Amino acid sequence: MRSHVPKMLLGGLCLSLSALAHAQIAVTPINGTTVTKDTLAASLLGANSGITITDVTYAGANIATGEFSGGTNILGIASGIVLTSGSVNNVVGPNSSDGETTDNGLPGDAQLTVLAGAPTEDASVLTITFVPTGTTLQFSYVFGSEEYPEFVDSEFNDVFALFVNGTNRAIIPNTALPVAINNLNCGDENGAGARPNCTLYVNNHFPGTINTQLDGFTKVLTLTAPVNPGVPNTLKLAIADTSDGILDSAVFIAGGSLTSCGGPSQPPCVTTPPVPGPAASIPTLGEWSLLLLAMCAGLIGMNALRNRG
Repeated sequence: MRSHVPKMLLGGLCLSLSALAHAQIAVTPINGTTVTKDTLAASLLGANSGITITDVTYAGANIATGEFSGGTNILGIASGIVLTSGSVNNVVGPNSSDGETTDNGLPGDAQLTVLAGAPTEDASVLTITFVPTGTTLQFSYVFGSEEYPEFVDSEFNDVFALFVNGTNRAIIPNTALPVAINNLNCGDENGAGARPNCTLYVNNHFPGTINTQLDGFTKVLTLTAPVNPGVPNTLKLAIADTSDGILDSAVFIAGGSLTSCGGPSQPPCVTTPPVPGPAASIPTLGEWSLLLLAMCAGLIGMNALRNRG
């Protein structure tokens, strides 16, 4: 009598690899029921955050903003909220296009237009009014874009900002420069250009090996900003296309990372260095899993042929 244990082990292995191969970013846009402007804002608060949210507004297309999960081995952030200049669906991998885009035909944002120095379109803006107990606000984020790397040093410098009480605090560490395509990159698709702050950039140029459609993104950065304790403050998360309405950009805010620090009963503020991103030159877990799945399929096929013989 033949033993079925090897077949069972093989089947179990293949099922496990199948689950790994399909691990990827999952997104749900604003739908008015399970995902709303209020649930998105609430998901940013960590335990004992020292923050009370009093009001939330959103301007933009519902499909442009939502929640995400499964980003640990892709972005360096497990889950949270994502705002885009097109569609949240366009951040999901694999990287099958060097120009994924959704043009929502919506206006830009006045503050972003000033920041970019050019007209903006398709703005997505989540504004949170909150009362902190501490004197400082902190959270973690990643910015990425389909404009990378082809349109580095061009007028298509898609813009985003994290305004705290009217001042953009999305600043490149140890500089006074805002986080933007032209300020943080490793050159164009040929590596040409000034390559400013290249150590903070993760290249995923089509066909990239990292399981997101985005052709490039930052390492995980930390926003730190002064706030006024005990009174209402505003946090405006905003992103838009610049100079035209195509090629999506996105900003991811880590869930549970929005905290107040430096005040009574609050922990001291911690300066967190940028978190290293995934190595684009190394195959991802999903890619190795797909390869092993193919091997599994071959072995199963061989078993079937032998049994038929």
